[in-house]
Amino acid sequence: MKKALLIVDMLNDFIEEWGSLKVQGAKEIVPFIKNLRMEFKKNNLPVIYLCDSHSKSDPEFELWPPHCIEGTKGAEIINELKPDGNDYILKKKTYSGFYNTNLDNKLKQLGVDTLYIAGVAMNICVHYTAADARMRGYTVFIPLKGVKGLTVEDEAYMKKQFKDVLKINLL
Repeated sequence: MKKALLIVDMLNDFIEEWGSLKVQGAKEIVPFIKNLRMEFKKNNLPVIYLCDSHSKSDPEFELWPPHCIEGTKGAEIINELKPDGNDYILKKKTYSGFYNTNLDNKLKQLGVDTLYIAGVAMNICVHYTAADARMRGYTVFIPLKGVKGLTVEDEAYMKKQFKDVLKINLL
């Protein structure tokens, strides 16, 4: 079993007070993710950042306010979780970190079969990335102290979906 940590959308536009699509309470999970990242690094396990990256005319902006536009401060990883030269950064255009990215290939190259997924939003990008991971045969762990949904109701629903439908390990 080889593990990797996926850090999903811990970007200024989702985390910072001034962010254009701020997830309420997301700042609270930063220390946990920071410690989890350090644990993975200490054990020489891969850390992969999945980052929303949109053009100014992205069709997603029909659903959500403009956010994480390429080249803006809002699209940058928050300072507290800045990657180092050994981390991987993958840009994504939609909810799943697997959709139209090379994430699956990168994980196979690294020999990874087990994913720990942390970040925001639990009921959107974490959810679709975790679901796609399970559909591809990965074992998935989600540390509940390392994810935040848009609402408390969303979080309760996702816990049930992760556990009962996707058979994801909740920590």
